[in-house]
Amino acid sequence: MIEKITEEQLNPQQAEFFVKARQAVDMGNYPYAVSLFKALVKNIPGFLEARKALRACEIKLNPEPKKGGLFGGFRLSTGKSKDPMTTISALEDELEKDPFSVAVNEELYNAALGVNYPELAAFALETVRQGHPSNKKMLHLLASHYVTYEMFTEAAEVYRDIVKIDPTDSVAVKNEKDCMAKASMKDKWDKANSFKDVMKDTSETNDLDKADKKGLTRAQLQERLDKLTVEYTADQKNLSVVRDIAGVFEQMGDWVNASNFYHYAFSLSNNDVSLQNKGNEMTERARKAQVEDIRRRAAENPDDAELQAQLAQISREVAEEQVALCRQRVENNPTDPQTRFELGVALFEFGDFSAAIPELQKARNNPHIRTRAMLLLGKCYDAKNMNDMALRQLSEANQEILEMNDVKKEVLYLIGLLNEKMGKKDEALAAFQQIYDAEYGYRDVAQRVESAYSN
Repeated sequence: MIEKITEEQLNPQQAEFFVKARQAVDMGNYPYAVSLFKALVKNIPGFLEARKALRACEIKLNPEPKKGGLFGGFRLSTGKSKDPMTTISALEDELEKDPFSVAVNEELYNAALGVNYPELAAFALETVRQGHPSNKKMLHLLASHYVTYEMFTEAAEVYRDIVKIDPTDSVAVKNEKDCMAKASMKDKWDKANSFKDVMKDTSETNDLDKADKKGLTRAQLQERLDKLTVEYTADQKNLSVVRDIAGVFEQMGDWVNASNFYHYAFSLSNNDVSLQNKGNEMTERARKAQVEDIRRRAAENPDDAELQAQLAQISREVAEEQVALCRQRVENNPTDPQTRFELGVALFEFGDFSAAIPELQKARNNPHIRTRAMLLLGKCYDAKNMNDMALRQLSEANQEILEMNDVKKEVLYLIGLLNEKMGKKDEALAAFQQIYDAEYGYRDVAQRVESAYSN
């Protein structure tokens, strides 16, 4: 069995080594970073954070899955070593050459299970999922792994991906629904005080689910609100009633009341973070609705100086509030790259590009949000007129995004604009042409490409 290690548990020498490896990443020296991270994981096999960083560097150096990798031609002979620990170490040498290898990652999955390390097993299959998102066999294996360890939310997401690939996969369709239901029930068991509480919550949730599916009219929602108000008047500390009222206000689009009741529900709960998050979300929506209303009126009255000043003032206030909210989330969960990314976004929108950069640099270490973080980093560098650094960041992001999705189009568009700014017309045209080939109506790409041929 492998002892799981976090960064906080490293001894001073190991911690210094880990910092040195991350510095190599920040400097773009990926081969050196790979050598350092690999030494770490072989010395501390339970340090999954270093292994994830290692794989991210290997993917930087080998962004495209190798030919034949989908089916896999490699198999580590089990005769070489029956010790899973030795196998895990040997497999890292193979993954350095082809981090997306289906066969090698499947071997790593099996070896990780052999030492009771399900997190590493899941990571191996998630790597395959990133490199070969259409490999149904491995996706089913990953989903089944999550189910085995009662990670039903994660399992449902994987099954959802399978359904997108093959809508006729009846097993995935059924299992996605089952896992979503189990995730909901598991959450209730975690929070409930008794079996009676679970059954009560389940009954009430079913009522709300049915209401959602029916697509209730405004009048029907108001009728439900009236009934709940009667119950609330009788007992204003009934958490279920308060939460249901918040939900109805949310469905009605009354963000202010929804925020008030979700926050009140949080105060009645045993620190149910999901209710706090809901309240914060409703507060944000209320603010955004207020801004949109002022923005609409300002657009209709461009000569109204007072209205224009009001729009500028409230836009800045909203941006400040968003930064403060995101900072709080980072303080509550400093190791979560998603909260780092959200803080980076908020700081970027506030115009504090220098403060946004370190948050986005931390966020890009997570493979799931890496390219979006790199895109925003490129925008930050661009805003600071650091054109060469912006172009390098965006070019790296472009290489890592394999499909022509919305993020890749925006990356290519910005690459085109930056090359234009730097006087590199041929490079700019080449970037715009890639978008033109995929989506003729994207922004002003058609006009830019076609005008280049008419000149």
